[in-house]
Formats: sequence, C-alpha cells, structure tokens
Amino acid sequence: MRPAFQQNFAKVLCFVLPASLLLTWAAPSSLATLSPADGAVWLAPDEPELRYVVRQYSAPAAALCADPEAADLLRDSLQVPAWRGRPAAECCRWRGVSCGWDGAVTKLALSGSRANGSLPTGLPSLLASLRVLDLNGLSALSGTLPPLGRCTRLTHAYLFGTALSGTLPRSLPGSLQELECSRCRLSGTLPDTLPRALQYLFLESNRLSGTLPASLSRLRSLTELELSDNRLEGSVPAALGSLGLRHLDLTGNERLTGSLATAPPKSGCSGGSDRYLRGRMDAQLTSSLRPPKSDG
Repeated sequence: MRPAFQQNFAKVLCFVLPASLLLTWAAPSSLATLSPADGAVWLAPDEPELRYVVRQYSAPAAALCADPEAADLLRDSLQVPAWRGRPAAECCRWRGVSCGWDGAVTKLALSGSRANGSLPTGLPSLLASLRVLDLNGLSALSGTLPPLGRCTRLTHAYLFGTALSGTLPRSLPGSLQELECSRCRLSGTLPDTLPRALQYLFLESNRLSGTLPASLSRLRSLTELELSDNRLEGSVPAALGSLGLRHLDLTGNERLTGSLATAPPKSGCSGGSDRYLRGRMDAQLTSSLRPPKSDG
C-alpha cells in the first residue's frame, strides 16, 4: 500500500468514525503519527502491514453538548455558580456533568456545588439519557420533584437534605435502584407501585402519611428501607420480614401497628424491642409493634 493512499485512508476514517470510537490499525511506521489523544486514529507501527483491528474503548466525554437549549434551561433553573458564563454548547465540561459519546447528559453530580435554584419540571425531557442524579446536601435547592417516571434510564437518585417539597411521583422508573430523599419536605403517600429493581429506599424525616403499600413486600431486590420519622400509619406488611433486609427503620411513625413475619435463617431481618423496627437485624426474630396509645 502506498504511503499517500494510506494517509488518505486515515483521513477518511477520521471523518467517518465518531470521536469515541478510536481505530487501532497496524500499519507501517511511516504513518505512526497520531495517538488516542488526537481523538481520531491510533496507528501502531510494530505490527505486520495490512492488519486492521477496530477496538472501542473508553474515551474522553464528548466536548459538545447534544442539546444546548436544554443545557441553558438547566443552568437557569439550578443556578450552579460554577456554570455561570459557561457556553451551553460545552455543557459536558461543566462541573458535575458527565455525558455519553453522543453528547447527551448521563450524570449530574452536583453535591457541594452550592446550587440554589430549583429542579426544572421538564427535567425528563431535558435529560432523557440521565442515569445518575446526585443533589445530596443542596439545602438551598427548592421546588418540587419532577415526574421522575419519565426518566426511563435513571438508576440512582440522591436528593438528601434538599428543600424539595410536594409529593413523591406516582410513577418511578423501572430502572431505579437507589432513591435517597431523606430530610426533605416531601408529603403525601408512598406510591402504590415501586420499581422491582429498587435496592435502597431512604425517605426518613419527611411528612409522608398513609399506609405502607403492599408492593413493598414484593421488592425482592430491596436490602435497605429507611422510613423513620414520618407520619405513616396502619399495619406493617408482615411479609417485609422475609425480604432479607440488612437495614429497616420505621421508628418515629407512632400510628404504625402490626408485626413482621419470621425471617428465613439466612436473612438479616429482625426487629427492635419497642414499637418500631430499627437497624441491622438478627435472623429468625419476629418483632411486634405495640398498638398506639389511646387518647383516653
């Protein structure tokens, strides 16, 4: 293969392949001039000529934002100081923002960013590829929870200690594995149906009321359940004891009654000695909840 033809062929590949798909091409040393840092083609000089291998590997996140208009709306709404004056077209380089190879935002990790705005109600449409939402500790972040059920790829949502109010969305994405909304200002009832993929549900110190949904007992992936210091009432689903929970805390819900079913031998589930359940659990221990005191 002539050097001129090889060089032209390499140039064509630079335009055809996306930036995150880099080509490892065994070629003569005369063409070994590019590297992965160039974001295009890496030519290996020490392999026999005309041996081509395409390998996809992790490359730097796309520099250009797939939707600059959505980035503008997100910046105006969240009010992150570090985002001020930054071009929307470069949102993938903003603090706490991670993007996929196509420039779509996949992660917002803004804990400690001093964001003092609110979550846009149109978050699902603005960030359709979002997988991780981390806003832990942003006490100045206000507003209501957007309809997270439409964030169909969301797996982790951390909103601990924010000033978010309103109710939990009636629908949560089926992909959701961890939800942390403790110490917010949430009210209303728990959703009747919860994602089966859920492993970690922390909603302590809110204003949640109503009964515990029966669907909790069907969450076989659930390992930690924290619902303390709310206004929950009614009976605790006895089948919660068979889930193998490592952590269960229902303390501070004075109108809860009932008992847990006996946990299987390998379960971490048991209960405390008073009316509520708390902490790590010993196997085979059935814990009763005393009925609430009468007003008389």
